[in-house]
Amino acid sequence: MKIVEKDYLVIIDDFEVEGFIDTEQRCLNCRFHLVYYEDFDAYFCPNCNVWKEAKCSDPECCYCPIRPDSPLPV
Repeated sequence: MKIVEKDYLVIIDDFEVEGFIDTEQRCLNCRFHLVYYEDFDAYFCPNCNVWKEAKCSDPECCYCPIRPDSPLPV
C-alpha cells in the first residue's frame, strides 16, 4: 500500500481522500497512522480499512447516513 499526502489530499494507492494523515493518532490494532476523511468527518485506518468512530445517531447529520461501511473501496 502506497500512501501520499499532498495539498489536503491523502492518496492511498490510486484512491484520493480529502483530509490528512494524523501523525499523532494510531490504530490500536495495527499501529498505522489514522487518516481524517473530510467527506465523512471521521477517522479511519487505511491498513485495516475500518472507521475508528461509530456513526452518530443524529437524524440531521449530513455525514453518517451516507458513510459507506468501509472507508476504502474493497
